Amino acid sequence: MRVRIVKKEYLNEDLLVKFYKYLDDKQIEIVNIIDDADIMITLGGDGTILSAAQEILEKDIPILAINMGSLGYLADVKLEESFSMLDNILLGKYSVEKRHFLEVKKNDEIFYALNELVIAKGGLKSKLINVEVYSNERFINKYRADGIIVSTPTGSTAYSLSAGGPIIHPELSALSITPLSPQSLTARPIIVGGDAKLSFKISSRDDDVHMDIDGKMNYKIEEKDVIEATLSTKTLTLIKPENRDYFKILREKLKWGDLY
Repeated sequence: MRVRIVKKEYLNEDLLVKFYKYLDDKQIEIVNIIDDADIMITLGGDGTILSAAQEILEKDIPILAINMGSLGYLADVKLEESFSMLDNILLGKYSVEKRHFLEVKKNDEIFYALNELVIAKGGLKSKLINVEVYSNERFINKYRADGIIVSTPTGSTAYSLSAGGPIIHPELSALSITPLSPQSLTARPIIVGGDAKLSFKISSRDDDVHMDIDGKMNYKIEEKDVIEATLSTKTLTLIKPENRDYFKILREKLKWGDLY
C-alpha cells in the first residue's frame, strides 16, 4: 500500500517515531504525489484536512485523519488507534464516511470548499455590507451585516457554529446560511435543501467585500460579480473506526452535560 502523508505545520516529529517504524515494518510506502497514493493520511487537526482536501479533488482516495491537533471533529482517530486502523485497512476491513464539497462559482471560476463559503466585509474599518440571498432564483432574505457564512454539514461545527449557526448531521443533504453580526436582531440562520442553487447580490458603500473558501483562499468581490454556491457531487471519503458515534464526538468536543 502507498500513502500520501499531509502533516500540520510545526508538528513534533518525535511523536511519530513509532508511527514511521510501523509503516516501515508493514512495508507501507510513503509517496509525495497524490496520483501515486492508495490512501491519504493526515496528521494534525481539522485544518490539516482542509489543506489536504484540495488534493483529494485531483484523486478521490480515502483519508485516514489522525488527530494531532485539538478539537478534531473530522480528525477523530487518535495516534494510538492508527496502528489497528491501518492493520484493518491492509485487510480491507474499514468503513467510510462521505462528506460533500460546496461548489462555489465566481463568474467563470469554480472553487470547492469542504467547510464553508464566507462573504464578508474586508476588515474592521470596512462598512457593513448588503447581501441578498436567493435559492433557485427565489428570494430568501437581505442581510445587512458583517457578512454571511454558507456552510456544508461538515462545516456546521466550524466557523458557522461559532457564529451561532446550527449543527447539521453529516448524513443530511443540506446547507446552512448564517449571518455574521447582522444589524437586525431578527436575522437568523436558515437551513436549505442540498439541491438548492444559492446566488447572491452583494453591495457595500466602500466596495470592500471579499469571499473566503475554507479559510484557505480569499478573493475580492466586485458588485458586478456573479457568485453562486451549491452542494457538489464531489465528496471527501473519511476512513472511520467501526462503531464511531457522531453524537458521542459532539458531546465530548462541546462538553454537553458538563457542569461549569
